[in-house]
Amino acid sequence: MSFINVQFLQDVWKKAQAIQKQNTVPHVLSRRGYEYLKQKLMAKKTKKKLEEVAQSRSTEAMIDPPSPIRRHVKWKMVCTKKTGQMTSKAAKEIVEKIVSFFQLIIVIIYVYSVND
Repeated sequence: MSFINVQFLQDVWKKAQAIQKQNTVPHVLSRRGYEYLKQKLMAKKTKKKLEEVAQSRSTEAMIDPPSPIRRHVKWKMVCTKKTGQMTSKAAKEIVEKIVSFFQLIIVIIYVYSVND
């Protein structure tokens, strides 16, 4: 007599496999998750800001907290392997669209700021 329903486990396993097949943009994030990635990136931004203040040697320089990490930056890092390649062709296409969109926004902001 078995307490484990083998057929039920196989059904769950097959359903999970079917769902995973549909995932065209896998991520390569460790078990630490997005929160650890955010902390790591914020620490890097803070360190860079402190180095800039130290190089300026200004005694009056206030150290403002760095701006929050944008979601698309985190997503791009999560979908990038250690070798620098994207996890899939679909991920690469999405990242290219996002980058071109943000470049367009930066150009628009610049044009409006110059014309004012």
